[in-house]
Amino acid sequence: MPTRTEQAATPADRAVWADVAKGACIILVVLWHVIVKHYLLIDWRIDLPVPGAWGLLGEQLLPLRMPLFFTLSGIFAANAVARPWRIAARPRIARNLHLYATWLLIHTALLALVPDFPTDRATSPGGLLAQLTVTPSNLWYLYALALYFTLAKALRRVHPAVLLAASGALSAVAATGLLDSPGNRGQVYQNLVFFLAGVHLRPYLQRWAAGASTRRLVGTGTAYAVALAAMALAGAEGWPGVRLLVSVVAVAFGVTAAARTARLRVVGGALARLGRRTLPIYVIHMPVLALLHRLLAGPVAELNRPGRALLMAGYPVLLTAVVLALSLAVHRGLTAAGAHWLFDLPRRAGTDHNREGETMSTSHAPALPDRARVEEAAWWLSGRVVRTPVLNCPAIDRLAGARVLLKAENLQTGGSYKMRGAMLAVGRLAANGHTGVVAQSTGNHAVAVALAARRHGLAATVVLPVDAAPVKVARARAAGARVVLAGTTVEERLAVARQVADADGHPLVDAYDHPDVVAGQGSASLELIEEAERAGTPLDALVVPVGGGGGVAGACLAASGTPIEVYGVEPVGCDSLARSLAAGRPTPVVPAPTIADGLRPSCVGDLPFAVARDAVRGVVRVDDDAIADAFRLLLLELKVLVEPSGAAGLAGALRLAGGPEGGRYRTVGVVLTGGNVEAELVARLAGAPVAGLARMEGVAA
Repeated sequence: MPTRTEQAATPADRAVWADVAKGACIILVVLWHVIVKHYLLIDWRIDLPVPGAWGLLGEQLLPLRMPLFFTLSGIFAANAVARPWRIAARPRIARNLHLYATWLLIHTALLALVPDFPTDRATSPGGLLAQLTVTPSNLWYLYALALYFTLAKALRRVHPAVLLAASGALSAVAATGLLDSPGNRGQVYQNLVFFLAGVHLRPYLQRWAAGASTRRLVGTGTAYAVALAAMALAGAEGWPGVRLLVSVVAVAFGVTAAARTARLRVVGGALARLGRRTLPIYVIHMPVLALLHRLLAGPVAELNRPGRALLMAGYPVLLTAVVLALSLAVHRGLTAAGAHWLFDLPRRAGTDHNREGETMSTSHAPALPDRARVEEAAWWLSGRVVRTPVLNCPAIDRLAGARVLLKAENLQTGGSYKMRGAMLAVGRLAANGHTGVVAQSTGNHAVAVALAARRHGLAATVVLPVDAAPVKVARARAAGARVVLAGTTVEERLAVARQVADADGHPLVDAYDHPDVVAGQGSASLELIEEAERAGTPLDALVVPVGGGGGVAGACLAASGTPIEVYGVEPVGCDSLARSLAAGRPTPVVPAPTIADGLRPSCVGDLPFAVARDAVRGVVRVDDDAIADAFRLLLLELKVLVEPSGAAGLAGALRLAGGPEGGRYRTVGVVLTGGNVEAELVARLAGAPVAGLARMEGVAA
């Protein structure tokens, strides 16, 4: 179920197709209940097969409704599964259990007033206790969500293939009826696999939705119809695995249909809005339907024959619409009366919820991305940015005493990995109708935003420091951006950038505190991790230079769920991340002079720090001599031109590998973040001999 803030989320914040699918699912759930708990119980006294046809239709949709619903729920819960228990348990477990217990008591009381309404209800204290614990009632969806999330979170280190195989086997066995499944326990057994699929296969599901076409819609719809017919003709409903396979086909069809429908402005918009309000409908509609059954069953059966014949064909659709409208009206009335506790846990003082449902301080609420978001970014960026090569040099390996794999992002479009985050963020803004963007940075992010804006046909204004490297200023202008030079600190640039954004009415694409930027930068690390695994030399450690922290945060997300240890690298005197980790909060510094101009922000970003504080293994501090040594190694041994900020990553890796912990690492990955360097600086650095490594600083915990 969506959280309180999910209900108010905009399509820019959520996958619209998923909301469309949820809207369609809740309609099908209510329609099914209308058919089996009311419509088929009316004595129509007309010799026409219409009621039977409605019943058959409802049965054919059984493999689709709840499997698709739980797949979507898993997609929306995927971010929270990666969060610590202290953050995720309240909105995802305690909340659903609270709602289940609260509404179970309400249903038990209200349905006792309609004893002839055919639904499961507790009629004794023992029955109520069973429904509260091990035998869920018709509100079993909420019960299952709490249980499923607990399992997904507790088993998140288990390989997804193992989880899906085990839960698939449970589903297959449960469908045979061999397991004791009173109440709705059988449904709980059968649908776990779909929730886990939503959690672990979210990027693939979203990729499937993004590629939805009319041909695929026809193909999956036909496959679903054929599977249903074959199952019915063979009498195979109870055969192990058959219903599971049919449901997998049904989910593929449902996702495709939702993605296609989402492109229809009127219908897609209406279903998406409904999909963001499924919770009140789900918990309220059964008592509403019970009341309508008591009021309408008799009078409808007593209508004259022409009236019954006219009503019989479209009655389920009409009553479904009425139940949906009344449920939403009851919800509005209850919330207007202040009964918010019926639909959510009471808020704790000083907290709010982000759109993924995790509790965060209201004074510090950047929406945290996760590994799935990095995987989605990598998929979206495929073909839009360069998949840069991974380099290796025996001479560098000998110096490090380990295999060093270098991700050559200096060869990226725009000369740095910043192109990844900029392309993703600007692309989303362009898709949402924005006509321009504003950015500020020391250089590479500004160049990347300018290039991304040109690619998407947007105007761009970039704010650079007055002492910015001329090559970066020139590249931003060559990309078509309006360049504004302002101050020397990030605070001065941000102030000017915000003024420009307000004046032009264009959004500010932050270089660090932007989830799309972090996810985009993380795609470079993800590619490095994947290529190392394919080569049979999986990474033990991953080293990324740190300016505002977007790159190292993206690396932490890309490495989450793996044993890879992530390190940041900062120039001595520009070590905001190291000091922030020690202080437990973002801590500004007065940046010292350094040849690594891209690593001189005065403070790590709030969002990168929120990601890195629990995920980064440590920070390696390096001085300018060490950076210059690494620069020359790359230039002379690999014939690769990297700017000092990018070379800092190799300097840190060499220091790390030669330190007390270095012996633990057989393979170390390094992201060479950029290659925008002045010719004069190249000549100066290249002319000096490679020095020893003894001058490098230590590692901060």
